[in-house]
Amino acid sequence: MSPIDLASPTGIAQALLPEIVLSAWSLLVLLVIAWRHRTAEDSRLAGWLSFAGILMAGAALALLWSEGARPAGLAMMIALDDYRYAAGALILLSAAGTVLVSLRYMERENLIAPEYYALILMATVGMLFLAGSEDFMVLFLGLEVMSIAVYVLAGYDRRNIFSSEAALKYFLIGAFASGFLLYGIALVYGATGHTNFQLIGAQLGDGQVPMLATLGLGLLLIGMGFKVAAVPFHMWAPDVYDGAPTPVTGFMATGVKIAAFIALVRMLFEAFPATEQYWQPVIGVLAVATMIVGNLVALAQRTLKRMLAYSSVAHAGYLLAAVWPGTRFGAGAVMLYLLAYSLTTLAAFALLASLGRDGERDVRFDDIAGLAAERPWTAFGLAVCMLSLLGFPGTIGFIGKWYILQSIIVESHYILPVVIVVTSVISAGYYLPVIMSMYMRSRAPAPSYAGLSLSPAGAAVVAVLLVAVIVLGVLPAETIDATLRSAGTLVRTMTPLAER
Repeated sequence: MSPIDLASPTGIAQALLPEIVLSAWSLLVLLVIAWRHRTAEDSRLAGWLSFAGILMAGAALALLWSEGARPAGLAMMIALDDYRYAAGALILLSAAGTVLVSLRYMERENLIAPEYYALILMATVGMLFLAGSEDFMVLFLGLEVMSIAVYVLAGYDRRNIFSSEAALKYFLIGAFASGFLLYGIALVYGATGHTNFQLIGAQLGDGQVPMLATLGLGLLLIGMGFKVAAVPFHMWAPDVYDGAPTPVTGFMATGVKIAAFIALVRMLFEAFPATEQYWQPVIGVLAVATMIVGNLVALAQRTLKRMLAYSSVAHAGYLLAAVWPGTRFGAGAVMLYLLAYSLTTLAAFALLASLGRDGERDVRFDDIAGLAAERPWTAFGLAVCMLSLLGFPGTIGFIGKWYILQSIIVESHYILPVVIVVTSVISAGYYLPVIMSMYMRSRAPAPSYAGLSLSPAGAAVVAVLLVAVIVLGVLPAETIDATLRSAGTLVRTMTPLAER
């Protein structure tokens, strides 16, 4: 494929092919829903159509990736690099897994409203825009398209007061965070006259950084801190994750986190490399606070869903630690850990969705006692997920954490690695009890898992994810090389990031 001219409408259409395909398909799904929306069969039809649309968007993304699509000159507003393509693949994987797991879940919970699947597609379009943004205008557009759809998904179970509470909290906090983000964008634009990441990076790298740009960066970090659920901006995450329907929680914990962290990396590495002395200490403090608070509070939880919610906050801390170095190693570590975390978390929430009813928020550790004796494969899958989230050797979660440690230690910094190791040990206090309850305790008097099972599609998703968690944990070399190569395609103030 010849270089794409992003200054022409044809070039922009080529660069945005996955987003255009998915947007058009979501409109088609809406038309089908308007015609058929009353029965469980109608809901399943919308689900399978949505899955087909995700596959088509994946094919479009694979075409750009395999052909090595690159911009003809300056990457105007949309990134055309391997980092964007890898992030897009992870986002589409998260969306596809969520759709397949939701097929039986929505019927079981009597949520026969097929608009759910169209919202997943629209949220995915926003995530793809966010992960591929080279300009603050595109970043904000993607953020809002994603957020508005996810606000509705979080409150999709209108009969459940906790789901309604989740939607309201997410909406209010999300609007508050968007305000910080917009003020930050305005200040940076006022200081530089640009909204394009590369142009901002080039201008700030020419001389002294204006105070206006520094203040704008601070507001941008606050806004993105809310979006990635970093302490102390995490207050919304546990309640929203806990109250939303379980497949939506898995989608938020993976897709939203992938898009937000990729946008954060691209923003800092391309627009603000000259201000490392300002943002590195902030990212470091946020990482330490997020790892400590997330793990300690997760330790006090007794329900699986809320434990996983606080665990997600803790993992945001590990990802922030990978962002801290501001190097190619760090960018590769972010991508690798997002892969490890997404595979594991999608499988964990898919399994949790099969273990309870009414949102699964009441499934306690005691409720899965004896699970291994009655449903050995479900117990095995959940055990693998817990071990991977813990960072146990032989799983992709271990490789992800090891790579983060390497990326920081090579910069001769040791505080963050110590905190990562200590908090990982602390996390054993809430991951291992799940395994102990399933394998070392007798059957609960009224187990939450009685009579419940995954659909064939959901079981296939979990099986594929678990195989990937184990295989990539045992044979990680090619995956590590691929993430490092993708990070090398990022632009750092008009020069390749590979030199660092």
